[in-house]
Amino acid sequence: MELEATALIRKPIADVFARWSEVERYPEWFGSTIERRKVTEGPIGVGTIYHAVEKLPPGRRVETTLEITSYEPNELVAARLSDPISATWEARFEETDDGTRMTFHMVARPSGWQGLLAPLLAGWARRQLQTGLDRFKASLEG
Repeated sequence: MELEATALIRKPIADVFARWSEVERYPEWFGSTIERRKVTEGPIGVGTIYHAVEKLPPGRRVETTLEITSYEPNELVAARLSDPISATWEARFEETDDGTRMTFHMVARPSGWQGLLAPLLAGWARRQLQTGLDRFKASLEG
C-alpha cells in the first residue's frame, strides 16, 4: 500500500521542519497515533528510536518501533516502522514563494489480518494522512 499527500504551509521551511522534527507531538496531528516516546538519547537524527503506539481499525492498539533512517535539516525526515506494521515513510520539504511545500510519502506492507483488510485500510489511511497533514498545517499557521 502506497500513500502520498502534500501540504502547502505558509511558514518558512526552518519552522516547518523544526515542528515536524518534534516526533513526540505526532499524536496532536494524527488521530491514529496514540504515542511517540523517544527511547534513545540526544537530538533527533539518523538512528533515533521512538516507541510508537498506533490505533488501527477496528480500534486495535498496536505497539511498534519507529527509527529515523534519514535526517537532512530543512529537506528530509525518513523513518521505518517495525513489525507488526512494517512501513517506511519520508517527509520532504521544499521552499516556495508562498512558504513550504511538504510532501509525505509512505509505503506499508500489511501482513496477517492487516493484509486481508488492505483495501479497507488504504482508504482509512489516506483519510488519516490528509487529516493529519491538515492539522499539522493548522498548528503552524493558526
